[in-house]
Amino acid sequence: MTEQNRKYIMKEISKLLSDTWRIKGLAEQEYGPQHPITKKLGSMHADVQKLLRE
Repeated sequence: MTEQNRKYIMKEISKLLSDTWRIKGLAEQEYGPQHPITKKLGSMHADVQKLLRE
């Protein structure tokens, strides 16, 4: 994989992380922190953070 591709992938993963966090916040406001949707979004956010560390 070229360095250009890596930078692009990292940029897209960062966008995904940001969007997931924003949507999770909205879901918490609408449904509360214990709702399954909110919990799943929190899990997705953690998974994206793992991708960034790899």
